[in-house]
Amino acid sequence: MSEQYEYFVDTDPGYTVERPSSLWRRSGDSWEYLSLLTWEWCGVGQDNPVRMQPLPEALHPVTAERAKELEADRQGWVRYWAEYEDEAAWRDGEAPFSVVRRRRSPERIFDEAFMVGNTWEPTARVFDYFSARADELTYLAEVTPEEAERLLRQIRGVSGATDL
Repeated sequence: MSEQYEYFVDTDPGYTVERPSSLWRRSGDSWEYLSLLTWEWCGVGQDNPVRMQPLPEALHPVTAERAKELEADRQGWVRYWAEYEDEAAWRDGEAPFSVVRRRRSPERIFDEAFMVGNTWEPTARVFDYFSARADELTYLAEVTPEEAERLLRQIRGVSGATDL
C-alpha cells in the first residue's frame, strides 16, 4: 500500500464497514477500485466499465493497513449460499443440493453456481432469488466460505472449490 493514496470502502445495502462491498483508493482527483474479478486495481474513467466513483455518502475512509488486509482477504469479498429445493427442505434439515456465490465488484456483479463438472459457472439464480424474478424459486441460506467448502466437499467430493 502506498502513502500517496487515501483508501475507502463502499457499503452498498446489506454490507458493512467491516465487510464492505468494494475497496477504493484516491490520489488527488484520480480514483481506482479493486476489481473483485481480476484482483487488480483499475482506474475509473472513459476506457473502463466503471466511469464514476461511488457517492461520497457511501464511502468510509480506512487506513492503508486495513486496505491491505481487505485486499489480501479474497474470501472476505465473496458471499456464499447453500441452495435448497425450497424453504421447507431447509427448515426440515435436508441437505442442500448446490452452492452459489456472488462477487459484487464495482464493474460487475458476478453470480456463479458450482456445477456438474466441478466448475463455477455463471448463474442467474442468486439474482432471481433476491429480486423474486423466478416463478419457482429455490431457497438460499447464506453460509461462510468455510461452510461452502465443507458442503462442496460433501456434495461433490471436491476440495479447494472455493479457492479464488
